[in-house]
Amino acid sequence: MQKSRIASAVEKVDRLPAFIRQPAFNFMIGRAVPFVATSRLRITKATKNEWSATLDNKRRVQNHIKQIHACAMMLIGETIGVMIIAMNLPGDRIPLVKNIKADFVKRSTGRMTGVVKLTDDQIAMIQREPKGEIELEVIITDEAHVNPLLMRVTAAWIPKEPSG
Repeated sequence: MQKSRIASAVEKVDRLPAFIRQPAFNFMIGRAVPFVATSRLRITKATKNEWSATLDNKRRVQNHIKQIHACAMMLIGETIGVMIIAMNLPGDRIPLVKNIKADFVKRSTGRMTGVVKLTDDQIAMIQREPKGEIELEVIITDEAHVNPLLMRVTAAWIPKEPSG
């Protein structure tokens, strides 16, 4: 099975000295997805079973009441939700966002962190099925350890179009 570009990138970054791994990986993700770079979303963990990211409450992502904007909060979940699928897909498939469900339940405070996980059975299904979808719960937490957003991302994958 040919590895995805994301899985290959993680392997390359893991060979770098520890102090440069996270900045190098975030630079690569930002080059691939410019809005991630613009927002300065930082991927803090990238394994086949778990991805996490943080977003600081800075002016570039704030709303009118100086909190992280609703769309920026959803960016956290959408990014790590699709990236964890991309990492586990064979290289001949592409990931897509099919649906995002977000319920804003509390006011947020400061930096936001998102975490998404896959089980080994889910990973096996992602690698086996040429086309499919999976609903992922993304845990979004703020600096006060509150979940201001309840989020589910339905990620899908399809075969790449034949070159030609």
